[in-house]
Amino acid sequence: MAGAVKWKIRNVVLGVLLGSICLYTYHYLSRCGTILWQDCMGINRPKFLCVDFHGGMANQMFMYAFGLSMSMQRNLEYIVPKDMMLTEIFNITPNTFEDHRYHSGSGICTHQEEDILDCGYDSRFEKLPSKDLSFKGYFQSWKYWIRYEKEVRKAFTFKPWISEMADKQIRNIMTKRNATYNDGTTFIGVHVRNGDYSNKHFAEFGYRLAPASYLKNAMDFFRNRFNKVLFIVCTNDLNWTSQIIGKEKDIYLTPAGNPAPVDMALLSLTNHTVMTVGTYGWFISWLTRGITIHYKYPYVIGSDFSKQFHSNYSDHFYPGWIAME
Repeated sequence: MAGAVKWKIRNVVLGVLLGSICLYTYHYLSRCGTILWQDCMGINRPKFLCVDFHGGMANQMFMYAFGLSMSMQRNLEYIVPKDMMLTEIFNITPNTFEDHRYHSGSGICTHQEEDILDCGYDSRFEKLPSKDLSFKGYFQSWKYWIRYEKEVRKAFTFKPWISEMADKQIRNIMTKRNATYNDGTTFIGVHVRNGDYSNKHFAEFGYRLAPASYLKNAMDFFRNRFNKVLFIVCTNDLNWTSQIIGKEKDIYLTPAGNPAPVDMALLSLTNHTVMTVGTYGWFISWLTRGITIHYKYPYVIGSDFSKQFHSNYSDHFYPGWIAME
């Protein structure tokens, strides 16, 4: 009796295993069959590059810039899903497998490469051949796409509704503070990343917040450099920021409620930038093109987060930006 039960269990397990193999094979062939057939028959077809887009807006900006550069270097079709958030924000047009008459799951047909350093430069990728490529990671280094910076900037042109809203807001700020670009005022965009970075997950991983002393030092740098300045501040922690710098006469603290793309567009209209930490502030600085001050210690030394950078984090921060305590 015991032997019969064991035999039945064995058959059930074997049946489940074979069923799973058959199901996987069916899904793989149904999604990849056309590509496999064309390759076996020697039929010319486009070669594709895919990126696993995930995370927030600025994270995906790094991913998109990386993929754009890699696809241009190798003359590959850059797959951009219709639901990728950046297509609603910037001058980016979706390009899907369906547009090329392939199944939407064709991205699984290619071995996926993953970056070693999320905030560093992985030179292995430069040596990959011009074939179907798929990537997963954060790719937060300007070195990946510096040769195609002009094309990346063009792609990161805001949609008209975002640009118009940002332009209207900065003009309102100028009216309230009686300041213009032409009256000698230098406008400094300030992004304070604080709220979410203070939670337990980020703290344990090794993220650091820029302290109040850093903001004072960075602002004093511009106060000492220019005769008349106006700091336009956006933040995800309005209470903390208003307590620290909200009472200064040369500071305009924007109210909460703006969509993230509008805040980024607004601060990019200024002359120079003070960023604290995070990729959102990184791209504000890069879009603005002026002098950028960034916090010198973005991670806790020895933490898991620190291991995502090269030792001096020069792969991550853009050339010429000024680190400050």
